[in-house]
Amino acid sequence: MSTKLILPINVLCQLAGLFVFITYPDFRLFAVFIPLSVAFNSIRSTRVRNTYISLFVIVWMLLFQYESIRTFYLNQNFKKDFPKTRFLFPPAGWIMFYNVGNSAGYIEVFGFKDGVPQFIDPHDIFETRTIGYDNIHRGILGAVSDRNPQKAMQFCRFLNYKFPYFDKFYVAASYHPDLVKERFERRQRILYQCDENQIKFMK
Repeated sequence: MSTKLILPINVLCQLAGLFVFITYPDFRLFAVFIPLSVAFNSIRSTRVRNTYISLFVIVWMLLFQYESIRTFYLNQNFKKDFPKTRFLFPPAGWIMFYNVGNSAGYIEVFGFKDGVPQFIDPHDIFETRTIGYDNIHRGILGAVSDRNPQKAMQFCRFLNYKFPYFDKFYVAASYHPDLVKERFERRQRILYQCDENQIKFMK
């Protein structure tokens, strides 16, 4: 590449990066790490580097802990709204603020071949060649639990396309009433069965 083109391309890349940081506030969070990484990589002493990264981890953990207890403890106990750290979420995201009860329910799919049922892992159902398994939407199987004939038929066609080996499929709802008191108590109900051509809803 000609040296005359390198400078204009470099300037255009910098202007494009500046445009992204100004236009999209979410990207500004990543800009904070640029001077930190430059400072870390410029330090030659192993002891100083270890101290530097230890302090960074401690500060980061304190911020995470603050954001984790801010809503339900600090704000309620002190009767005021403490400032939120922008773009920072607790280690498991906002799911940490979800009140998890003792009961649990989920949807299961069984494929039948010659009358023998076989459990089909949800990962295998929704795995794609492009992105693998979408762990963010891992509860998507619950969307086929209602008694909507159109939605159920679409799901059944998808199952037949994805698993042509099976003759038919059962979509079941499993429920644990109380995982604390009755850990192994599990109730299951067949919602509907289907093949490529028809659906039969269970009462």
